Amino acid sequence: MDRPKRLLKIIATNWVHLVGFYVTTYLSLLLFKLIGLEGSSDQGWTYILFLSLLSIPFLFLTYGLIILGGFFVVIAILDIIGFLLKINNTKLILIVEWLIIIPPFIYWAFEYEYWLWITLSISLFVTQLIREKKIKKISGAHITDL
Repeated sequence: MDRPKRLLKIIATNWVHLVGFYVTTYLSLLLFKLIGLEGSSDQGWTYILFLSLLSIPFLFLTYGLIILGGFFVVIAILDIIGFLLKINNTKLILIVEWLIIIPPFIYWAFEYEYWLWITLSISLFVTQLIREKKIKKISGAHITDL
């Protein structure tokens, strides 16, 4: 497989983050309702359990569109840089990407007391590990051929 095609397939694995963010947001809403964080104490359980399944995509498309768009652009650029450097350690590349991306979100979590950023940062780490398996499958054992 030629380098550009392989690199595009690696970048395409970033869809995993969107699924991870969706699941994490839902589970975070449940957790926050249980412990009384994020203003969820005034939301009923019906909203948290059922309506949030539909409202989370709207949250992503309205409030999170600029942030998610920027996130996907940045992570694609970091993928291109990381995998073109021919580093033979996929996990290292993905962890370095995570370390570069999360500081502003951790800062915003404490600055604005919006704790969803913490759970989404953890989700990003987990989805990066999931991506590692997908990337290794795409690249085979010869990541240096990228």
